Amino acid sequence: MTSLFSNIPIVLAAKDPVEKVIPHEIFVVWEKHKIDFDNQLIMGVVATVVVSLLLAGLAKRLSKPKDAIDDYIVTGPLWQLVETICEFVREQVARPNLGQLTDKYIPYLWTVFFFILTCNLLGMVPSGQVLGVIGSIFSEDTSKYLSHFGGTATGNLSLTVPLAFIAFIMINFVGLKEAGTDYLKHFCPIEVNSLGMVPLAILLVILEVMGLIIKSIVLAARLFGTMMAGHLVIGAFLGLVGIVTATAASFMVGLGVTLMGGALMMLELFIAMLQAFIFTFLTTLFIAQGAVHEHHDHEDEHDHEHGEEHADAHEPEPTPAAAPATA
Repeated sequence: MTSLFSNIPIVLAAKDPVEKVIPHEIFVVWEKHKIDFDNQLIMGVVATVVVSLLLAGLAKRLSKPKDAIDDYIVTGPLWQLVETICEFVREQVARPNLGQLTDKYIPYLWTVFFFILTCNLLGMVPSGQVLGVIGSIFSEDTSKYLSHFGGTATGNLSLTVPLAFIAFIMINFVGLKEAGTDYLKHFCPIEVNSLGMVPLAILLVILEVMGLIIKSIVLAARLFGTMMAGHLVIGAFLGLVGIVTATAASFMVGLGVTLMGGALMMLELFIAMLQAFIFTFLTTLFIAQGAVHEHHDHEDEHDHEHGEEHADAHEPEPTPAAAPATA
């Protein structure tokens, strides 16, 4: 029991702040090819399960037969919160950019937002440290092994890069599906009407393709860097507690660190929600740049042609000129 209480401080701080953000190998899947599962990827799997159960539960509640208008109201604070977030993402993030295509692709955007948000929030829970304290009851090795569980899945490029790659596929898939081959025209925005324009056209195509790739890289790097840096700052700040050994000084430093640490955790909570919003918003914006622009161009051309036909059909026939009056 003494060992349990003596290890409680590791819940708040660690000797090495980097321990909280670097991946730790949990178990090996295929040793020959160095394939293993680290703590951050496991948290990604946990986030996947949580999001699947959450959204499936909400969909089940909304899909039941409705007898009255009141039956469409979701009860329970958790379900109302999830429904409010879904409504916000659809109406404030997706619809202003995707327009009529919103309902077609909103499931993907909902999934991305809730998955990233869940990963970020789970990373703020000191699950590994708590398990380490519990493991200290049995042995030091058990405590050290269990303390490596937990972590922020989005603080690992092994997860943010696949997320950005999926976004890259969606950007091009939606563009090709909604605009067809016209989507490819925006990679070369100039008209090649002479041989001298070919080098410029090739250069523009290269730049546009590189720009699309860089957009996806930025999605991965922004999310990874922000989440990792936030935990590094908090870990280093809380690590000040272990540096000071004097009783009076440690009390004052501990009090200041506790107050400032609480403020930083509130900031980290805000950043966790903000990064989920930014990733979803930028993905929506990149999809809309190719798909919605071409989609609207086709609709405008169709409406213009239809309007001309409609005007021609209802244009009154010219009346013959009146015959000159005879005396």
